[in-house]
Amino acid sequence: SDSGGATPGGAARRAMCRAIAWLTILLTLALASTASAGKSHEPKGVHLSFGASDTTMVVTWTTRKETETNVRYGPSDSGGATPADLSINAIGDARKFVDYGSTSSVRYVHVATLEGLTPGQRYEYQVGDAKLDRWSKVFWFNAKRTAEQYAEGSPLRIIALCDIGFKESDSVVELLTQEVHGEQPPDAFVQCGDFAYDLDDENGGVGDQFMKAMESIAAYVPWMTSAGNHEASHNFTHYRERFEMPDRSKTDNHYYSIDVGPVHIAAYNTEALFWPASFGVEYIQRMYEWMEADLASVDRMRTPWVVVHGHRPMYCPEYRELEADELASGERKPLGEYSEDEDKDAVTIGGSRRGYRKFLRGTLGKKKKKWKGGMCPWEQESSRKGVPSFCEAADGTSCAFNENAAFLQSRKDARDGVGHALRFPIEDLFYKYGVDLAFYGHEHEYWRTFPVYDEKVVNGTDVSLNRYFEPRGTVHVTTGAGGNRNMDRGDDPPSRGTCDMIKDNSPWCAFQSGVDHGGDRSQEFAYGVVTFESGSKMTWEQFSALDDGKRIDLWSIETSSHGPFACRTYSDNLSDAALIATE
Repeated sequence: SDSGGATPGGAARRAMCRAIAWLTILLTLALASTASAGKSHEPKGVHLSFGASDTTMVVTWTTRKETETNVRYGPSDSGGATPADLSINAIGDARKFVDYGSTSSVRYVHVATLEGLTPGQRYEYQVGDAKLDRWSKVFWFNAKRTAEQYAEGSPLRIIALCDIGFKESDSVVELLTQEVHGEQPPDAFVQCGDFAYDLDDENGGVGDQFMKAMESIAAYVPWMTSAGNHEASHNFTHYRERFEMPDRSKTDNHYYSIDVGPVHIAAYNTEALFWPASFGVEYIQRMYEWMEADLASVDRMRTPWVVVHGHRPMYCPEYRELEADELASGERKPLGEYSEDEDKDAVTIGGSRRGYRKFLRGTLGKKKKKWKGGMCPWEQESSRKGVPSFCEAADGTSCAFNENAAFLQSRKDARDGVGHALRFPIEDLFYKYGVDLAFYGHEHEYWRTFPVYDEKVVNGTDVSLNRYFEPRGTVHVTTGAGGNRNMDRGDDPPSRGTCDMIKDNSPWCAFQSGVDHGGDRSQEFAYGVVTFESGSKMTWEQFSALDDGKRIDLWSIETSSHGPFACRTYSDNLSDAALIATE
């Protein structure tokens, strides 16, 4: 019998149990470490962009650990019914990106270029690390088509949208995903600024989640971008590092151009005028000279349409009509000093007090703003006339009010003496070289102009609300309704229709949705699809996420001539468009 002491067999069993327990703990830790490593090596935020040549496509993604940069890809059938043989390999480079937040989180941004693509061919691909044999899911894309393929096949289609937040844009992103995976996928997705709200929030965590959410769109069609004010933190670092646009090594993704079929698309940096600590006059001068050379170089016989995008618009849907003495002298009414009261409820303008939200419009989050110095607020005027800020403060947007207003309210013959001898009139370039369409965001609404130049409607021979025939100026579109935390979502639908629905509507404003909002009235959540049906006709369709993807606007530009507006020669036959392009 056992007298209470441990038997030799019992001790052995206990030792064996302890050993098994330790092995279980070690195995659990090893598995946890492996799982963690797997997540750290997992490719995230996979997205495409057009390459430097027509037969290339650039793939970009991030990992949290340093890995190889590999892509395996191959052509597939048009419907993707048969899995592709991913036997072609591309090796790219990775750059280490250390976030400037409190945790100094590290990401590795991987960039690989797929070369020798057959125009119009569908390809499937995976990204990852060949040595670790860790790969993403299989994605697909269609290689850029030639101009001849566009002419003979389905027309070029581009999604145009700005100001897309994380979570608040779910309904819009879902509709965009359906567009991309539908019967006729778009050829590109162009976003003109304000990503995630914001890419750098939570030490870049919000940006990571946003880029992952956009995979359903951007891993399948090229995502071409321009920067907005919400990317400004720490000298636009997250925007500069997370994307890979043409000429990135020279311009940090801020300005570039591409040709896609019948369209020349140019992106430029509207923020350069408002953030002098990040850019400055020499930078603006380089960009302006690049833009003029770029627009002048377009062969309008081969690439008839010219489209430009940036973040801040040049025009406003609501305006103040100039008085007779202002029109005669070119001098605007005094603006007074811009100053916020401590309670943020009012501002002092020329000695009088006005509601803060009524005074501001579009620069500082939800706050609304108007000014007394001209037909549009100072911000749009500065964007249109190319008036740079020289403020020493980091946030040029806020402090530029007084100095840019001083320039805009001064007499024309005295403007060189108010500190703004250097000006970069971007709208003049649009007119000089015949930019057909310019679209922007920043204002969280959708609206469009009639053809306009220098605050004058230049409709042409026969322009109606929905058909711009032989326009004499650029059509401007604000498409900033992507959905974000700064937008109102009330119980009542947005105002939607012709611009005479809104108070003080500007003469150039044709159609709007979501401009008049607040209280119970919602802003618009919507996106645009631009289709270039031929060298003589393009259409813009606007679809609302508030109405399950219902089309809320359809309009077209039809022209028999392209090139500088002052030199266009028009024909009665629109099919002659490619033959009548002006030099």
